[in-house]
Amino acid sequence: MSSTYPTIDSSPVHPRIISSCPQCNTQVEFLVPMPPPRPASILNIRCHKCRSIFNHAFYPTQLPNVVSATPSASGSQSFFSGNGRKGRKIGTQDKPLETRYYEILSVPVDATTDDIKKAYRRLAIKLHPDKNPNDPEAEERFKELAIAYQTLSDPQLRKKYNEFGPKESAPEGGYVDPEEIFGSIFGGERFVPIIGHISLARDMKAAMQEADEEQEAPQVERDAKGRPVVSPEEKAKKEEKARKDAAEKAEARKERVDKLVENLERKLGIFTESATGPGDRDVMRSWREICALEAEDLKRESYGAELLNAIGFVYVSKAKAHMATNQTFMGVGGWLHNVQGKYHVFSETVSTLRSAIELKTVFDQLAAAEKAGNLSPEEKKRLEEQAAEKGLQALFKGAKLEIESVLRETCERVLTDPSIPRSKAELRAVALQVLGEAYLNVRKEGEDGREESEYVKVETKQSREKDYYRAQQR
Repeated sequence: MSSTYPTIDSSPVHPRIISSCPQCNTQVEFLVPMPPPRPASILNIRCHKCRSIFNHAFYPTQLPNVVSATPSASGSQSFFSGNGRKGRKIGTQDKPLETRYYEILSVPVDATTDDIKKAYRRLAIKLHPDKNPNDPEAEERFKELAIAYQTLSDPQLRKKYNEFGPKESAPEGGYVDPEEIFGSIFGGERFVPIIGHISLARDMKAAMQEADEEQEAPQVERDAKGRPVVSPEEKAKKEEKARKDAAEKAEARKERVDKLVENLERKLGIFTESATGPGDRDVMRSWREICALEAEDLKRESYGAELLNAIGFVYVSKAKAHMATNQTFMGVGGWLHNVQGKYHVFSETVSTLRSAIELKTVFDQLAAAEKAGNLSPEEKKRLEEQAAEKGLQALFKGAKLEIESVLRETCERVLTDPSIPRSKAELRAVALQVLGEAYLNVRKEGEDGREESEYVKVETKQSREKDYYRAQQR
């Protein structure tokens, strides 16, 4: 495609880190020294505003698009370990895995950012090496203070520290954060405006935290059937926690859908605010091209093609259901689409359960072979890689179920908004279908485009059923 703009020269990408000056609270960014420093190295940064120099503790995870994960034997990231080693526990924001940084700054674990800044300024004056020239350990204590402050004053680093402890004590290759893993593996930041943040990652982390707490808890009394005996107070406490967790999940989902509705309405507005009607060919041609270009760009992301196919299926299904409801006798066409949608959800749920069972089978084989002691290194590696592959498939299927559920609610709100006229809702449905079709037409790199995706096959079947229904009506 030709452009009216002259050729633009590019330049190499230099990684930058965003921080803030503790003196004037100004946000700053700076280039990472080359070669990159070791984790926890102290960098001296000059503020561009007040010109003061402050310390910054460097960690690789501060760099854009860097995710810590343990590499598997094959070189790819592995999230399932069959080697029998006990994984690190995960702390919470109320009960950090360790509290050493808080102790260095002499602040409680629930201290505010302002409290941490005040404590740092006070201790920095007291512990600065220039103030303690005869103390050989002054410089080391000051470095520890700077690391503790840099970690706890940054909300993201503080969250990671509370959950996983200091970076230098993390397992080889770094720690594995389920939320970061999901964010980077399934679409990355480019897909967040379309699908939001996948909540399954938070649920996994919560389950891991609960498992750690149960291991640390003293042995509970059990009844004759082996069930734990729970006192009325403990039962009430668990029920209250469950209610609180459910309320938090519901609120998080609402906020997620609200944002996705806003984003989708803005995107569809490119068509709805320009088209004179559903048959506006010039605007439709431009809209199709915009959608195709976006789909082609997004498919390069991790699991991009698979996610686009899933998103496109929901978009097309909801758009067709909306139009069929308003264009067929008593909305029977929309009812048929809804039935087909429910069948799709059922089949996807069964597929997800099947993947989970297959994963458990591989783990059982690995555990049995290790227990028998006749597992060769080659066979162990093969089973571990198979477990990683099956596990990733199961995670994606679970994430896909969640994404489709959220998107169905998002589309429903966009298409049934009571504040817009029926004609605009129809334009939104037309634009949504075109966008969904562009996503459905995407293929993974290396595919020749001749084989249809599972979603295209379902769409083709639904179209045939719709044609048959119309013929019967006539």
